[in-house]
Amino acid sequence: MKKGLFLIFAVLLAVSCGSFKDEGIIYVFKGEAVSVSDFKAKYVLWLRQNGLTDSDELRRNYLFNELSEKLLYETGLKEGVESIPEVKIKIDNFRKNTIIEYMKKRAKKEIYAIDDEAVRAYYIENKDKFIRDKLYRLYAVRVSSKKMADDIVEQLRKGSSIRMLSARFSNDESLSRNNGDWGLFSEEVMDELWKKDVLSGLPGEILGPYLDSDNYYTIIEIAGFAYKRHLSFNLAYPLIIEELVGQSGTEKWDRYTDMMIKEYGAKINMENLNWE
Repeated sequence: MKKGLFLIFAVLLAVSCGSFKDEGIIYVFKGEAVSVSDFKAKYVLWLRQNGLTDSDELRRNYLFNELSEKLLYETGLKEGVESIPEVKIKIDNFRKNTIIEYMKKRAKKEIYAIDDEAVRAYYIENKDKFIRDKLYRLYAVRVSSKKMADDIVEQLRKGSSIRMLSARFSNDESLSRNNGDWGLFSEEVMDELWKKDVLSGLPGEILGPYLDSDNYYTIIEIAGFAYKRHLSFNLAYPLIIEELVGQSGTEKWDRYTDMMIKEYGAKINMENLNWE
């Protein structure tokens, strides 16, 4: 650990003394270089999210904290911390809950078999329900490769157009077809992965890449805001599904769970619910 702490201080000293030949790099960790522009973008966003004012001390503290976290993570992996019971339980619980939430959404979609026409009819008949006071227009690039995502971020930081890069490189066909225009998002339809960053961001800011639930590395640019506008049908879609599922009652879901309980051979003694 002492050796690791020495490494951090050595890197900090090298940065502060300007000993790196490449002035565009703020630090290198395990051979991976972090550019000043990427570091600055994360730091500035962190300041806004926490209501802080920039200072030399905060910059140093943020740098030290980022390096400390990287060091502690790598050291923990080397020492097999993942196998420690209390850590393993937390990791397993997160994994379990993620799988449960994913399967719950997929199972409901399959069980209730709500077709697109019913969803669209609901949207048209209840369009006023989808007016929002403030929406965020987002442009995005979504790719399958981390290296490509990092290269795209670097190009965007240098002034390239996200619309041109998305049209050319996005593996998400909808984004590619729409030149990166992802639509107008309200807070409730944003992914928890990047919601906080977008809500704290400013127009023109580049965020990400984020590895999302569709296994895309997603890079986002906040293009601007819109007020008193409707959510698009595509973005309102999951909200409508939840509404229609709720209107359908629990009968289909109960039949599904009963079937799965029998399939997995679960044995239940209902009498034992009557304890004093």
